[in-house]
Amino acid sequence: MNGSGILEYPSGAKYEGEFLNNMYHGQGTYHFPDGTKYIGTFHENRLEGEGEFTDGQGLEWTGIFHNRAAPGLKLKLNM
Repeated sequence: MNGSGILEYPSGAKYEGEFLNNMYHGQGTYHFPDGTKYIGTFHENRLEGEGEFTDGQGLEWTGIFHNRAAPGLKLKLNM
């Protein structure tokens, strides 16, 4: 698949965004089965680049992601 689309999994996970050669690639949103969410850049199915992660408590974290590592995330405060 190439272009934009939505892919839903039986686990409850869902990806909405850009695809390239059947992979998450470009801007997108990934909803994890546990209710957490990542919004940002993907590169060949990996979280890669600027993004925002919402944890299970609803706290939003922003920063640079490299696959599963995200050193230096900052808590986003909504004031």
